[in-house]
Amino acid sequence: MIGYIRVSDINKADGTSQREAIKKYAAENQITITDWVEEHISASKTNLQDRQLSSLIAARQSIVVSDITRLGRNKVMQLIGTIAQIAEYGELHLAYDNRAITSQNVDDAETIFTVVGQSFASAMEAQKRSERAKAGHAQRKAKGLASGRPKGAKVKSKLDDHIAFIMPELNNGTSKAKILRLLEDRGCKVARSRFYSWLSDRGL
Repeated sequence: MIGYIRVSDINKADGTSQREAIKKYAAENQITITDWVEEHISASKTNLQDRQLSSLIAARQSIVVSDITRLGRNKVMQLIGTIAQIAEYGELHLAYDNRAITSQNVDDAETIFTVVGQSFASAMEAQKRSERAKAGHAQRKAKGLASGRPKGAKVKSKLDDHIAFIMPELNNGTSKAKILRLLEDRGCKVARSRFYSWLSDRGL
């Protein structure tokens, strides 16, 4: 079983939290990680064949990822195809969801819609962040102000990298206190006040 990590920005430390989530999931499910693949590349700006992930699929490797967004988050048909390719010969494990997709459930609509929905939600949040940043920059430029981050602007948070895990929990009615505990188990420890502020800033 291969532990696969993808970080969009080499300057982000999200690779560590992904690795810890995969390790925890593997230990709880008696899975042995035989090798690790970590790449720093944007899924939205590349095609599958441009990533090491394609080599793992070609080698018919079963894969463990922290969450489905590591495979992609805004090319829906490509994502579904990737899931199908892996499940055709092996297993795709999603650590945050505690879920395995195999040939036995890959055609289950609820399973696929759930994981693809998480990817879409993450992509939408990333797009909104980008749009807010561009709008803020344009407004400041129009006023002849410096283009640095304006006061009160939303900054990138490590919680953003866990939105694919957080949103389903919120939708399922999981208490915020429990979500905080679950996040800490996954290597993302934040103060309650910071978590609440993040939810408010993101309109969640």
